[in-house]
Amino acid sequence: MQLSDIALVQYLKSKSPLYYGKILELKESVANWLSYIPQTFPHYTRHTVEHSEEIVLQLSKLLFKDNEFEQPILRLSSVEVFILIASAYLHDSGMVVSDKEKLKIIQSEQWGIFVNGSGKKRWDEIEATRTSTSLETSVKDFIADLQTRFLIAEYIRKNHHIRAVDILVQNHNLLGKFSFDDPALFKTIADVCVSHGLKHFELENSDIYPDRRDIRGEEVNVRFLAILLRIGDLLDMTYDRACPLLLNAACPLPADSLAHWTQYQRIYHRLTAYDRIELVAKCNTQDEHRFLQDWCQWLVEEINNASILMSKASRHSSWIAPVVTIGKNNSTIKVEPSGSAMYIPSEWKFELDHDAVFQRLILDVYKNEKEFLREILQNAFDATRCKVYEDLKHEGKSLPSYPNEIDEVIRNKYPINIKLETLKVVNPLSGEEYSKQLLVVEDNGIGMDSEIIKRYFLQVGRSYYSSEDFQRNYSFKPISQFGVGFLSVFAVSENVTVETYKIHSKQGEGAVRLTLSGPKNYLLTERSDRRISGTKIDILLDIEFGEDELISLVSSWCKKVEFPIYIHQYGKETLIQAENQRELLNNSGTLLEDVEFATSAYPIKGEGVFGEIYVFSVIKNNINRWDQWGWANYTYTKSHPLAELPQIPNNLICLHGIAFAESGYPSGPFRFRIDYRGNSHKQNLSRQHMEQRENYLDDPVLFERFIEIVEDHLKNSPVHNAPDGWYYIHSILDHAPQIILHFMDYSLIRVYVNGAAKVISLNEFESLEEFVTITDISHRYNKSRAKTDNINDCAQDTNLPTLFEDDLNILSRSIRVFNDRYPYKVEKLINERYAKTHWKKGRKKIIEGKNSGNYGENFVVSSYVDDEIFGFRLIENRQGNIVILNENNKLVNWILRIQDFIDRENNALVTSAFNKLLELLKIPIRLGGYEYEELSNQFEKWKEIPNLPDELIPPQIQISKSMFLTKHSLL
Repeated sequence: MQLSDIALVQYLKSKSPLYYGKILELKESVANWLSYIPQTFPHYTRHTVEHSEEIVLQLSKLLFKDNEFEQPILRLSSVEVFILIASAYLHDSGMVVSDKEKLKIIQSEQWGIFVNGSGKKRWDEIEATRTSTSLETSVKDFIADLQTRFLIAEYIRKNHHIRAVDILVQNHNLLGKFSFDDPALFKTIADVCVSHGLKHFELENSDIYPDRRDIRGEEVNVRFLAILLRIGDLLDMTYDRACPLLLNAACPLPADSLAHWTQYQRIYHRLTAYDRIELVAKCNTQDEHRFLQDWCQWLVEEINNASILMSKASRHSSWIAPVVTIGKNNSTIKVEPSGSAMYIPSEWKFELDHDAVFQRLILDVYKNEKEFLREILQNAFDATRCKVYEDLKHEGKSLPSYPNEIDEVIRNKYPINIKLETLKVVNPLSGEEYSKQLLVVEDNGIGMDSEIIKRYFLQVGRSYYSSEDFQRNYSFKPISQFGVGFLSVFAVSENVTVETYKIHSKQGEGAVRLTLSGPKNYLLTERSDRRISGTKIDILLDIEFGEDELISLVSSWCKKVEFPIYIHQYGKETLIQAENQRELLNNSGTLLEDVEFATSAYPIKGEGVFGEIYVFSVIKNNINRWDQWGWANYTYTKSHPLAELPQIPNNLICLHGIAFAESGYPSGPFRFRIDYRGNSHKQNLSRQHMEQRENYLDDPVLFERFIEIVEDHLKNSPVHNAPDGWYYIHSILDHAPQIILHFMDYSLIRVYVNGAAKVISLNEFESLEEFVTITDISHRYNKSRAKTDNINDCAQDTNLPTLFEDDLNILSRSIRVFNDRYPYKVEKLINERYAKTHWKKGRKKIIEGKNSGNYGENFVVSSYVDDEIFGFRLIENRQGNIVILNENNKLVNWILRIQDFIDRENNALVTSAFNKLLELLKIPIRLGGYEYEELSNQFEKWKEIPNLPDELIPPQIQISKSMFLTKHSLL
């Protein structure tokens, strides 16, 4: 079918000839563009312009009856249709990659992370192929190069939906200015293109994928367009997508690619219509069957998720997803073996041992058996949130995105009540009377009716809060999601009563009381006279809460819960509320005059992220300083028996108000107490991984807010604005190295030019082609000697920017001045105690053993004027641990020959000996020549290595202590 014959395109032409013309222009330009994809992805099925147009055709079938553009099932705006077709053409543009870009990729830091992470196994196999001794060199190089290209393709594929945005930005003109230079239209097309590589829940981000947006005078449901593109992409299963001619051209294929090609050729029946999707395939192999079945299952899940997302849309909510099922009787999709197939399909699958599974879920998920209470409270909070939203909606009030944004006066009307009391219980067999604690948890939430009880409450692993029913009715994100938390109560009780009432239940049924004695036992039900919406759970405990333990646990969990919690324990009532930042600001004086301690709180409110950043500071002479944490924590507290720090807040992570991680005693002046209410943080079943220390500034909301706080402080700080205050910011960067890129224009590095000091920015420093460092290289035992020399004079004789060691030590750990620089010349200075080193841009020449591990030393080869000196430690600080090996020394030249030999040959014997030599080498260098004897002994033993090549025979040199030091330092 020609593009112009497709109903969706005809519909666009009738609605807007302008948009139709732009699509034709885009098609011509993008066809050439996409034709380059097979160069990088020869082993992939078709991703050219034909794939794009098949998507348009499939979407047309979903949106129009009988391919008649006069019969749309929805009234799409012309700009919606334009965005949809344009996105179909552009969504795979990120798969176009030039060889130049591939070269940059394999040299990038991200590639290094990839081949040491998810791509490590294949990369190791490629490296093993290159070093193989069983293949000819030309053969193994060909195989390794081919597999490397496949691995690069896999790396690009994982990110191609993100790369598409960069492609569209860089090539907007070449692609016919498809957005008419309208930024909103461009962003929407780019976001829809990106969507086809996202997880389905990421489409819930209403900032990126709103269901209503005005573009060029028309209304657009961006989320719906993203949904349609994803479905259309999956529906391209035409036989010519895996053309045999293309298959032959793509060979040799990776081992797992063949079935991906042939699966489409096994499809014998297809139907895509607005109300139904059908497919019948007869496969020859198990791989074909499995891949096609998985693909179709993906399609079914995508459409089911689409139904959930669109159920609450304000635009196009009338859309009904087509019927599509798989794996059941009368399914619309059937994947079967062909008549010649040798495999036998079966419905065999892993079955659960219910006793064992219940045992694990009840007893083994949580660290502490009393965490069942946290699970019950989470359900109570979510149910209460639902009730508040229902009431606000009924009253015609606006509904915020997050429950904690509701007015506090309203929230206080929905308390959670917890009661603990002791009951006398009679043993039915012996008649003996004994005491047990009864724990009662009651909320005023939405409650449950019989339908919710049967469909969700009694279904292990199925939570109402992750269901389509919930998402259709509520917009907030719940914390409950797994549908197994309630099981934890059976670890502490065999007598549980649930009383619940849902006001708007079907058929007006009343309250229900359930009695449960275990997860597998039948439950008893009876009517209840409860008339207040909500749920009350009575638990007759087999364990005991100690005195004040209940209050302590609830207080430690509910740090930022938005509802009041009343604990009634043996006649005493305790109110627990979300923490108040004012109560955490424990400022105090000190034993020193004009010195005070202060903690400031800076609120955070972003997309699903709430909380505060706290900053500890020392106020000296009315000047607020953020760089005194070390002094206050270590020096001041040891200065006097009564010297103490005020209580400082810990780091805290909450999910929907519930605390899951609180660090014991964090270092540094900054504290983050964060409550995540959106999708940015996921937890596992037990939430235990949340206890790991978080890198808070990885969160973009926290990062941006932290930058604002730091910038505002620096702007108003007399310390930073003082002439010698350039290093003040380094104390901040030390504790937050992620923010360094934001301060590239700040004056942070002091250099000397012709003896005059000048503070320059990191950007200015990065642009330097050459600079000089002056460092103390004398043996550490001599460094206590008084510095009578004025080393500043060393900078008088050069116009090159010069850094002194003291200034290098000030720089924060986030600044690496020696990255991509190498020392090409080292000169002796005053009394040979100091080294003047010239650095240029370029890669360092480093000596390292193959597979030798991390020795903590960078053995950098450079020129030093005294050829008797073997090596010395040039720098040992946070900027690096750099050892200079003198290329003018005969022993160093011998070591270089060994390095070259190892790089050329796969000789395990030499490699092992070389690794040991390097390990021994660092000892006399670290100790200034001491303990060199073992190195000398190993040096002599090299001559005894069997079959040692002539080039690796050690030179006639006697290793001595003086080789590791400048001559003067021996005095």
